[in-house]
Amino acid sequence: MDRFNAFMERYFMPVAGKMAEQRHLKAIRDGIIAVMPLLIIGSIFLIISSPPVPSWADFMAPYASALSIPVNATFGLLGLIAVFTIAYNLAISYKMDGLSAGVLAIAAFFVATPLTEEGNIPLNLMGSEGLFIAIVLAIFTVEVYRFFEVRNIVIRMPDSVPPSVWRAFTALIPGAAIVAMVWAVDLILQSAFELSLHGIVGAVLREPLQMAGGSFWGAMAAIILIHLLWSFGIHGISVVASVMAPIWYSLTEENVSAHQAGEQLPNIIGQPFMAIWWAVGGSGMALALTLLFILRARSKHLKGLGRGSIGASIFNISEPVIFGAPVVMNPLLVIPFILAPLAVGIVTYFSMSFGLVGKPYVIVPWTTPPPISGILTTGDWRGGVLMMVNLLIAMVIYYPFFRLYDKQLLAEEQREQDDKAGSENVSVSAKQG
Repeated sequence: MDRFNAFMERYFMPVAGKMAEQRHLKAIRDGIIAVMPLLIIGSIFLIISSPPVPSWADFMAPYASALSIPVNATFGLLGLIAVFTIAYNLAISYKMDGLSAGVLAIAAFFVATPLTEEGNIPLNLMGSEGLFIAIVLAIFTVEVYRFFEVRNIVIRMPDSVPPSVWRAFTALIPGAAIVAMVWAVDLILQSAFELSLHGIVGAVLREPLQMAGGSFWGAMAAIILIHLLWSFGIHGISVVASVMAPIWYSLTEENVSAHQAGEQLPNIIGQPFMAIWWAVGGSGMALALTLLFILRARSKHLKGLGRGSIGASIFNISEPVIFGAPVVMNPLLVIPFILAPLAVGIVTYFSMSFGLVGKPYVIVPWTTPPPISGILTTGDWRGGVLMMVNLLIAMVIYYPFFRLYDKQLLAEEQREQDDKAGSENVSVSAKQG
């Protein structure tokens, strides 16, 4: 274990740390997170229009088309909003004007979007289908804007001019260059190859990444990597999601569209699966470990930690357990910390694959407690049952490792107590003498 730790610290940790702080990946992650409130709002209307209770669903059926408007206005604008939020966050990281960068990125996005035969904007490209080109154009826009600004190829206004005005003029030259370049590339692709930037990015990035990120093996690899990073004190989901979140959201939007059309859901892997199902109590199925601390721990440290962190674990906040036990750099707990969510992920995937539980299509806040989150994400009461079964599986996996660690801590506490008692006896004897 010492050799493995040394290897990870020397070769793996520096790479993971740089990925976590890489400005473009952080901008993508923060930009996607900024869209989350809209997706949760859309999911609420989706649950109302298609509730898991059959009698309620029949009652709401006449209103389904009207309730689909907020769903389309949230999920259907994922790419359009993301191009602004990603460009905004990347520009802020460079200490540039985020608002101007975001507006220019939206302009570039629309220039690259092919119109329908009737001359209308295709709404399907505003959602998840346009998410990957939104990422590309957001980064392109900010980098070109920065190129002009660093070299001072911008219009400068006197200090007396209001900030809103001089910002607009500062963005004028780089903005014209950005729009012209995107337009020229898209025009060449359409005239010479009958292709569009959306089509190119979809073929090169979106489809291969969705195949990899949406597969069983891709999901299991992500779960392992997330918990391996956590084991060394790095926020694993932040690192992995900065790369994979666009894929997971795109797959979820496909499920939402299929659900609205009354079709079979195409994907098991998506944002709900990767944010909720293997993270009951937080990363590592921390609620299972917290319950063991409360119910079975004999050491004062683990018993007290369990009581103090149960509230956070119910709402899927795992940091008190991860750093309080600690799990980080702890060989006795790191192994089940990785194995438990991996086992739960496998059980959940095949339960959904075999039709025992519905596939997830609803995005809920990650703090939604179990088993409510299991029911809401799938629209299936069996989702709540599966979530409780997963919790028991995780507790079984943790138990032998927990017992060893608890026994170790109990022995240390007993030694400390004996040493303290011995010191007090020596002190009393010295006073009496």
